[in-house]
Amino acid sequence: NDQDTKNNNRHTMFADNENNHDERFLPPPANNNNDDNKKYNIPPTLNISWFMATTLCIWFLFIHAPFVLIAQQKIDPLLYIHLFGAYSIYLTCVHNTLLTPSTTFGCGEKGTTARPFHIWIGRVGLILGVIGFITGFILTWFVLEPLNDLGFSIGISFGGIIQMILQYNGYRAIKHFQNIKAQIEASDYNNQEELLALQEEQDQHLSHHILCMINLFVFACGVPALIRVMAPIKGGFGWLPIFIGVLYVIAHYMSKPLVQKIKTKRDRERGVVVVTEESELRS
Repeated sequence: NDQDTKNNNRHTMFADNENNHDERFLPPPANNNNDDNKKYNIPPTLNISWFMATTLCIWFLFIHAPFVLIAQQKIDPLLYIHLFGAYSIYLTCVHNTLLTPSTTFGCGEKGTTARPFHIWIGRVGLILGVIGFITGFILTWFVLEPLNDLGFSIGISFGGIIQMILQYNGYRAIKHFQNIKAQIEASDYNNQEELLALQEEQDQHLSHHILCMINLFVFACGVPALIRVMAPIKGGFGWLPIFIGVLYVIAHYMSKPLVQKIKTKRDRERGVVVVTEESELRS
């Protein structure tokens, strides 16, 4: 009996040691509640700048335009194609500037990222945006009477050209980003310095893509809407430079948190101490 008691005590001691060993070397338990709360935090894209640009879009597409169309006695069929393209690219901008690839719906492992929606809606929107520009240019200069309001015709065409430039540059930037990302994932570099240079170039292309698409939303799509706002106001076009300045401020503060997020993420990957405005206020 004494021998059995000693054996039991020895097994108990070994079991305690194993448990203590496991507890010492196991990683700290994840705070699921905090992770879940982070998933539900308001994304940086949902800010006052996005709200102001989206409000202009909703007014233009769903309040102003329908009344103008109803008032017309005859509508050229080509206008419907133009409107389909114009509505598509404008609403694509609303969606994709809010729901970026890093946005997640739900929480935990069951969360669904917005990445596939962002990519495919963006691709379709860009194609339809080109259709909207081409049909709009034909309507302005070959179907309607451009000389009746030459300033409007020139302004709206200039906005369309800016739209095409931003679409092209934004698409080109994201393709460069994807190519460099694939190169890094394939370890197609010779040393650490080359890797750092590739990462910097990758971040620059992504930031350029973001800036192009936000300016597409705010300027290329927003200026035609602003022209409609100012048209019925006496001397309204004299305020155009001021309104352009307002759009610039909106675009700046819409892009700022996204570009900063790219830099912060890269710094954390490299072990750089990240100092944010929130941490400075706490200190």
